[in-house]
Amino acid sequence: MEKLKICFATINSPPDFLGGYSLYHKNLIEYIKLNKLPLDISWVYFGNKNDTYTKEGIHYFELKSNKMNYFVQIKRNFALAKFFKSNYFNIINSTGGIWTILYKKREKQKIIHTFHGTTYYFNKNQMNRLGLFKKILVSPILPLSWILERPHKKTDKIICVSEKVKRQVENLYGKRKNTFVIRTGVNLENFKPRDKEKSKKKINLDKKNIYGLYVGGGGAWGKGLDRALKISKEIYKINKYYKLIVAGADYKKVKNLLNEEFIMYFERIDRANIPYYYNAADIFFCVSRYEGGAPTLVTSEAMASGCLLVCSKDAEQEIIQDGKNGLVLSKFGAEEANKIIRNIGNKNIIRSATETIKNISLEKWGKEYLNLLIN
Repeated sequence: MEKLKICFATINSPPDFLGGYSLYHKNLIEYIKLNKLPLDISWVYFGNKNDTYTKEGIHYFELKSNKMNYFVQIKRNFALAKFFKSNYFNIINSTGGIWTILYKKREKQKIIHTFHGTTYYFNKNQMNRLGLFKKILVSPILPLSWILERPHKKTDKIICVSEKVKRQVENLYGKRKNTFVIRTGVNLENFKPRDKEKSKKKINLDKKNIYGLYVGGGGAWGKGLDRALKISKEIYKINKYYKLIVAGADYKKVKNLLNEEFIMYFERIDRANIPYYYNAADIFFCVSRYEGGAPTLVTSEAMASGCLLVCSKDAEQEIIQDGKNGLVLSKFGAEEANKIIRNIGNKNIIRSATETIKNISLEKWGKEYLNLLIN
């Protein structure tokens, strides 16, 4: 019997990107491999050249594209429509876009649109930080983002990673019966509590220090790095043994923020070592102004690893309750710094966090997500 052919399509995230859609798809591939499911998996993405290759049983299609902007994103949608016209898959799982309007779906083919957040609401949130003149200049971004993510009527199912994202999708595009919510799962074999001192030693961190950890992009349109730095300054005033590890942020975007002596910057950390950074860290910061996942993948990984989660109220991490399985902040000053310090190593919060995450393990998430894709 011929294997069912599934293709992941990512417009903005190549497979080597350690975040967002890429990690989401990698987790699903990991689930498929662990359970030895008879599926033929492909992944189409945009990069520096046109290339086709197979790695660890997965077929990759790299399509040559320029550096990302909204005009290039439109071109990429046309390229995807052309690619799927030439290559048949039983199921296409993508972030949606106008390629679904341009593409004529084949008979018995399924198109799944997964929303990890809504670009429209992310952009709207970020625009609130701008002055009037800049708002006017970038205002065309909102209708563009509405168009570029709009799910076409031929989309068979819409999957949202949180109830918030589902509400936003329905506000933007109307309610549909085929819309589902599946929270992001985490591999509990890789991400679990470990001995903190041994983890520090493994990744060459000084055992006498306490560590905060920030993972993600930065800059004016980023993930709240400025907030993590603001509250870290207050923590450092109280304890000079405090260090903030900043991992994954684009140096060109954030270099003006990295001048503090308590900062340890890593543009890239090997994925195999990421669990040990969570274990070594005393605090994990998810203080974005907008997040889709509730929780986000990195939040799940940090909680599963026994790290004290500190998140912002407006990130709306739906499963987090302040003082129960994490800390939820609306301000980022001295008072909040003291609150964090008082709760470092809080066994009740950390135990509650690890118990919370057991409900969205990779095994449970993968089974539910794949069931929606296939059936």
